[in-house]
Amino acid sequence: MNETQVNNSKPKWPVSFMIISVIVFLFFPINILGYYKRQVLTFFTGGNFSMMFDVSIPWAILVLLDAIIMPVLMIVSVLCIVLLFMKHKWFPVVVKGMFIVYLSLLVLDLLANNFLSSYAIEEYKNAINSDIYRNIFRTILYCAITLPFFYYSTNIMKTYARVS
Repeated sequence: MNETQVNNSKPKWPVSFMIISVIVFLFFPINILGYYKRQVLTFFTGGNFSMMFDVSIPWAILVLLDAIIMPVLMIVSVLCIVLLFMKHKWFPVVVKGMFIVYLSLLVLDLLANNFLSSYAIEEYKNAINSDIYRNIFRTILYCAITLPFFYYSTNIMKTYARVS
């Protein structure tokens, strides 16, 4: 086998996929961190966490889950960049799982916020809802940018369908 046959046997992916994916995975942890700081940490730093158990135990548990899972998602997002450059076969699975978990947390936060709206001022509830809606929109936008590559690009399918 000559050198050109060896080079042609390696799967290639378009440069645009790499650039777009790196941009998305650099912004995604920033997006999570911003939401985490605005919506989750305030309950722990403001002394409101013990009060949340009096109001709603499921909501307090959800905030506690957010506090644990969101930092893990930030780390997974950075891991996605490493898996992307390694062309690792688990990259598509990790990306899809990361987006699903984050969107699920955001939807649960939105539902909890609407459930607890009777305890809050209307403009406070609307401000929190608009922040959650923006994060849901950003995440759906990230999904719309990156996930079609996995399903429509033959080069991407060849790259990640191989056995490592």
